[in-house]
Amino acid sequence: MVLLYWGADTMWVLIAVGLILLLAVVLGIQAHRMRVLGGNEELPGMRGEVTQASDSRGRAYALVRGEIWRVHTREPLAEGDVVRVRAARGLTLEVERLGEPSARGVDESSTNQGGGS
Repeated sequence: MVLLYWGADTMWVLIAVGLILLLAVVLGIQAHRMRVLGGNEELPGMRGEVTQASDSRGRAYALVRGEIWRVHTREPLAEGDVVRVRAARGLTLEVERLGEPSARGVDESSTNQGGGS
């Protein structure tokens, strides 16, 4: 009786809506079970650039993923050095320098000794 009142076309619409809702539930469950792809979990392996040279304790600041982070390393870092993140410990990143030390850490007054007078 209900089919006669609604008609055959209405039944197909209800079936289509039911399938769409079932698909939405399945996709929601899959998204809930997926591993987190953001946050500090993705930082190890990323590269960054040192924005402030390291102090005597090996602490410096670097631009990683568009954000300034406090970084720590055992080797001295100069401004402009490229680093790779090894681990994230709270708000501090353990990093290692990639390549040779930057020439920007050299005092620029020693490179411009030809005074012009």
